[in-house]
Amino acid sequence: MDLKDVNQKLNQFIRPATYPVAVSMVASRSELPPSFAKAAEKPSPMLVCQGVTLARRYGWKVCLTPQDMVCPLGALALGFAPPTDDFMSGHTGVPNWVCDDAARSMVAEAIPKLPHGQGSYFIAEPLAQADWEPQMVIAYGNPAQMVRLVQSLVHHIGRPLNFSALGGIGCASYISQALITGQCQLVPCGAGDRIFAMAQDDEMAFAIPMGEMDKVLSGLEFTDKAGLRYPVTPYLRFHTDMPPSYQALMKNLAAGE
Repeated sequence: MDLKDVNQKLNQFIRPATYPVAVSMVASRSELPPSFAKAAEKPSPMLVCQGVTLARRYGWKVCLTPQDMVCPLGALALGFAPPTDDFMSGHTGVPNWVCDDAARSMVAEAIPKLPHGQGSYFIAEPLAQADWEPQMVIAYGNPAQMVRLVQSLVHHIGRPLNFSALGGIGCASYISQALITGQCQLVPCGAGDRIFAMAQDDEMAFAIPMGEMDKVLSGLEFTDKAGLRYPVTPYLRFHTDMPPSYQALMKNLAAGE
């Protein structure tokens, strides 16, 4: 698939304010794209969502390893760390905003997790720059832009799309869940994405596994021709009732012709 063509079409049909990001989990150093060799040598302690933001806002190559993880939930989601009994039971107190251990245990169970040890590197960079075949593309945008992506899929399948949200741990949805299911994911940005990765109030994320990309692009093109567009095309073919004084002036001007 021509990634530059994919990037061009996403920009044409949804016009995201930040770069669509190419993303992959890579099993070993020998499988890293050559262009990531330098990034792999540099320690980069950060959150996963922070790395995605560096790619989508700065245009950087990002290469993260288990040793770079500062967010334990992101490490668990990407399979960089195994879930412990304490975490799964809710006894660790994480997430700290959940009411009690029982609720935390349910959250722990609900987090999509890649198999531990399956990937050694998380890599991301702007889609337009990628010279390697990513596993998925992540695009951020406002709700109107995200609805266009939803419409592109509903065009093909004719049924509602189902997504889940935990109010946080967004990387588990737009990376792990997308890779596990092979299905697109619409993700409201959670606490970490907003506090540490600077996601804005109007932003959401949409993950597109490459196996779904042809469907999304063709759906965007068809629905655009059908009149579903971004920016949204307002209906303007209506009669406007002007204030009485304006109507009187219009009659006065017409009488003077």
